[in-house]
Amino acid sequence: MRPPRALWVPFELGRPFGAPNDPEFQTRVLKALLGTLEAESGPVLADFDEDAPLSADADDDGEGWACPIELKAPPPRTEGDAAALEQALLREIGQLRPWYELSVERRGRTTVGVSPLDIEGNARYVTAFLGDAWPESPSEDMDAAVALKHAFEDMRAWYFEAVAAQPGRAAGTSTQVVDWFWNETTAGAVLRKLDEVCRGSDDEVMQALGGFLLLPRRVTGSVGDGSDGRLNSEYGNNPAIMAAE
Repeated sequence: MRPPRALWVPFELGRPFGAPNDPEFQTRVLKALLGTLEAESGPVLADFDEDAPLSADADDDGEGWACPIELKAPPPRTEGDAAALEQALLREIGQLRPWYELSVERRGRTTVGVSPLDIEGNARYVTAFLGDAWPESPSEDMDAAVALKHAFEDMRAWYFEAVAAQPGRAAGTSTQVVDWFWNETTAGAVLRKLDEVCRGSDDEVMQALGGFLLLPRRVTGSVGDGSDGRLNSEYGNNPAIMAAE
């Protein structure tokens, strides 16, 4: 990108100003960024030398994080269990639905909706790819692979928004939420199995879904050099660069 002014910040990807609900810290970050404009010429790359504080609502020991319901995911590598995974996934969605609806009510918005299907439809569409006969696209405007991408993106966003409405304290750091989704939910188990299906497919588009888009590197353990067939982006603990023009 080569921005003329940039501030390098050591925060989680997606949080360029650090922790939420801490306006004083966020203001310091913003002032540091604007300070790069004082240089007579560029390019300028400045380091922000403070780590992001914990969320204002979270304890230092992380005990503020707790999912409102205990979710037990089935083994993600079980063979021949597409139907069982679908039913388990639908039950889990039913458990989380009140929290998702509360989240939407509180925020007045949702990021879910890129897929033409509702959350149950997305769950059925995704798990259908774990069987022998893949389903057709639910929309004439997109092929099956694009519809699958939209379906699992909507499902992931639905879960993240649902757990954000948990009672008590803040839902914890984004890292805790990501770990919860991929390691403790049926949805995470389904997407792990879907990743295996995609990477084992003869279809190049499906291979790309598994290699680039489905699982974050913190889940796969990939170093991102392509040696394991993966080049997908890291979800967390990646420095972010903020540019000022």
